[in-house]
Amino acid sequence: MRHCTKPGAPSVVSAQHIRLCTKMQTDGLTRRQITSNRGAQIVTVVTKLISFVILCWVPISWAQEANFAVDKVAIDISGCQKVTAKEAQFACHRLGPGQGFVVAERRYWPPKQTDDDAFEKVTVYFPSKPTSGHVTDIPSDEVLVFFSSGPSSFPGKHGCYGAAKGGKVEVTDISEKRVAVTIDVSIDLKSPLGWQGECKQVRLRKDITAQTIAINELNAWDGLVAPSYDLWKESHP
Repeated sequence: MRHCTKPGAPSVVSAQHIRLCTKMQTDGLTRRQITSNRGAQIVTVVTKLISFVILCWVPISWAQEANFAVDKVAIDISGCQKVTAKEAQFACHRLGPGQGFVVAERRYWPPKQTDDDAFEKVTVYFPSKPTSGHVTDIPSDEVLVFFSSGPSSFPGKHGCYGAAKGGKVEVTDISEKRVAVTIDVSIDLKSPLGWQGECKQVRLRKDITAQTIAINELNAWDGLVAPSYDLWKESHP
């Protein structure tokens, strides 16, 4: 049974039970047959339904999860917040060569029914490689946290995205091959197309443990920068 967050209060998003529960009445048309008052005539009613996305609790086992850390990378912090609306969920997760350090989590829920698959991305960016035990209060120039989620079959149209506005990030362990961070932050989520009521403030709590990989091991799903972007590839592993 799915337990969705209640309207009004901030949500708490945990590492154990979160996903974007996509109630997929998408931009298509759903046909229903109803009986008229006369009882004899069958009328086909075509209803246009708008999809909406809400944060729900479901078992983590549904998700395909990949965590990784990359040294000597950069995020275009200024540019990624000025992209077109359809790219807003993905731009701040894109990684190119630089002097920074990233710890990332990518999660994907395969479809149970037609077009109900979903993705979630968390990217923790340090402008320089942190040390073990380092705790940073947000907001800070020392660390940035980006979050995005939505229906994978309709990337850039529905879902939510945002950057951490408060909270803290702790590096609990770091070596050449492995890193572990704990994040406890608040995020004011936005809808890429400005849909009212689709997104709200959440509290994101996660422990992320990741192996360090090289930037040339990244792909579009991970967030590798490219001359042009395919949102379908960025929302599917």
